Amino acid sequence: MKKTSIALSVLLASGLANLALAGDNHSHRFEGIDLTIPTLSHDYYLGENSGATHYWHGENQDMKWTPTGGNDAYDAKSDKVHPQLTAHSQKMNKGVFAYKEKYFQVYGYGLTSPMIVDGNNGLIILDPVESVDKMRDVMADFRKVTGNNKPVAAVMYSHWHPDHYAGVRGIEGAEDALIIAHDTFMTNVVKGSMGGTGPALGFRVDYSLGTLLSVEEDGRINGGLGPDFEIREHSLIAPNTLVEGLNGVLEMNIAGVKVEFKHVPSEASDEITAYFPEANLLFGSEVIQGESFPNLHTIRGTKYRDPSIWFPGVDVLREYQAEAMMLSHGRPVVGAKHVDNTLTAYRDAIQFTYDQSIKAINNGSTQEDLIREIKLPKHLESHPWLGDFYGSIRHAAKQIFVGEMGWFDGDPTTLNATYSVEASKRYVEMVGGKAKMMTYATMACDTGDYQWCAELTTHIIRVDFNDMQPRLLKAKALRELGYRETNNNWRNWYLTSAKELDGTIDYSKKINLQAPDLMAEFEPSQLVNALRFSLNAERSADQHFTIAFNFTDTNEAHALEVRRSVAQFHKNFSGEAKATVNLTKAVFLGLLVNKIDFAKAVKEGFITLDGDAATVPAFFALLDKPAENPKITLR
Repeated sequence: MKKTSIALSVLLASGLANLALAGDNHSHRFEGIDLTIPTLSHDYYLGENSGATHYWHGENQDMKWTPTGGNDAYDAKSDKVHPQLTAHSQKMNKGVFAYKEKYFQVYGYGLTSPMIVDGNNGLIILDPVESVDKMRDVMADFRKVTGNNKPVAAVMYSHWHPDHYAGVRGIEGAEDALIIAHDTFMTNVVKGSMGGTGPALGFRVDYSLGTLLSVEEDGRINGGLGPDFEIREHSLIAPNTLVEGLNGVLEMNIAGVKVEFKHVPSEASDEITAYFPEANLLFGSEVIQGESFPNLHTIRGTKYRDPSIWFPGVDVLREYQAEAMMLSHGRPVVGAKHVDNTLTAYRDAIQFTYDQSIKAINNGSTQEDLIREIKLPKHLESHPWLGDFYGSIRHAAKQIFVGEMGWFDGDPTTLNATYSVEASKRYVEMVGGKAKMMTYATMACDTGDYQWCAELTTHIIRVDFNDMQPRLLKAKALRELGYRETNNNWRNWYLTSAKELDGTIDYSKKINLQAPDLMAEFEPSQLVNALRFSLNAERSADQHFTIAFNFTDTNEAHALEVRRSVAQFHKNFSGEAKATVNLTKAVFLGLLVNKIDFAKAVKEGFITLDGDAATVPAFFALLDKPAENPKITLR
């Protein structure tokens, strides 16, 4: 093993010595941008046979790195990729970390890097990667590297985001294992799929994580927390072993391994961690969100992630005083002082962002001010686990204003502002028409003011969505903004929006957060309740009736009462319904995913009806499907 400083190892590992000097092919795009690779006071170790491309944080003890070959991130130098983002990609070669020959992390196969513990007679797998095919590769390479052919004894989902569970059926025998999660896990999965904002999250994830982009210099570079996030096959096995309640703890002995699971609300409300006392090893899940500033807010959309809850969660991890730490994202940390340094810096960055944002808000700052005012102190900005690759203090500070104060900035003209399309028409008319506005926009692009160019072309596009000239100019401006970004979410959104504008967007790789295998794990009550989000308010404005669904295989009935534009859910319904649909859960699922024709199922006896049969098709006629490919930028 070889010890080196982070400044030297980054340059050796990524070949960025020339980029740091802003060579000829970079100067036009990165002029005025700080390309310095920061000198950090943290040691890294280059793994054996690593080819000087892999290292872990901390001390040279009890850790081994075995490369398995390949890097799914884009890791070549390019004048369309910020050098620091290239360096970040070059950390993501595939391989297996082994701590004390018992605790493993299979790294570089997706956004998440699963941890695998070798028990006496079985494996404990923490956080399957986001796609079944990827998890099969994880298991195959793990077994090849280690020679370990033990069956799986348990699987832990740290929280409800799909990159922490969706690949579970890529683990042979997982359906017979313990499946461990927090007791609110399934509720959150339902809310994040068909039972809530799943459709919106689906298409917004495509933009923020770049799933509609190709891996190339003018496309997706990496996933910020891992090389990529592509769900080609989405699966779920419902938990059967639960960590219960707020800050709940579950102590177990699994395959001869002592483990403590603990609820630590942080990045997600249902986050659980795992501690292995025999090795003093902590799996910190996503309480620490990988080698990047945390996503205190995600631009894809989410409920408010309260930083005042998150940083005390990091303090819970500090209390273990662990000798080593593995996480859902990022590489391991070895040595108690290095674990503590990483955790302390992370929690301090979160508290700093929150406290200073509140201080600024109390002094009258708005969202616009916060994105410009709140900057990390230098010692945190340069910390190796706080780079601007996934989360960003820029959008975090803005969201703290919204989370704490709401959307209203205090200027009453924004209470009922002129509708954006109408305002754009007036701006275009005011400057002398579309041609004049295009002249100003083109001048802005020509002088490198791409943000202003994009803002000006937005007004022209709203006047006429079909006019391709301003759309192409805005697409150019967004690409130039994206090429200068280190933050993957920002870059991906810029570049995907550019494709939407110029008409080259390809929706064939879009993520499906309502996959049949996922929905098959939902309770019948959850499936029925979710239908209320599809009710058409106008068509149901004068309707009032109750329809019940009697599940003959599970002996339960649930109903929706349609009452003048509202559908009230009645769990375990035992009242009088205008119509009752008798069917199995499998048939109901088939109806929801359009695999079963209702009329044919009735004719063949898979569905029987009681009461007013005509009410049933009338009810389904009141439901709307979510938009297939809604426009996000072109509006």
